[in-house]
Amino acid sequence: MKNNYLLLLLLCFMGFSSVANSSSENASSIPFIEQAYIRATIPGTSISSSYMVIKNASDKAITLLNVTSDISPRIEMHQHIMVDGMMRMRKIEFIEIEPNSLIELQPSGLHFMIFDVKSALKPEQQVELTLHFSNDVTVTSKIPVYSPLQEKSVQNKMLKMHEHNH
Repeated sequence: MKNNYLLLLLLCFMGFSSVANSSSENASSIPFIEQAYIRATIPGTSISSSYMVIKNASDKAITLLNVTSDISPRIEMHQHIMVDGMMRMRKIEFIEIEPNSLIELQPSGLHFMIFDVKSALKPEQQVELTLHFSNDVTVTSKIPVYSPLQEKSVQNKMLKMHEHNH
């Protein structure tokens, strides 16, 4: 009886240990978002944009496939590119994030375009965005809405961080 009890305890411990390992592996495969914000809408418009840093802490590349939110029926991933000496914006279908790296979405680079915004986006508001990744992971974050002045302040801080890191 005593041996059966010890065996049962050992099996339970092994099972719990395996679950803990499994959940920690899954935690590292979940991308995380930093420095995210959405631009306040300009009065009379229904378009905005969003910027952020997306980190992939896993050992495998992941792909951002789609972005959704209750504030808009259509959010697209866009990239600025130089064409014939002019900066142009074009829609892209996905964003690949290499293992153990990050992608910066920023003005004049990669970003999300938010179309047909249902109501004006105002500073101090929080908006939920859901990012859908290729590894069947979705990440929903509350993103602050910034005024042009707040946005400029964040951009200056990011620029100083880059200068300090290089």
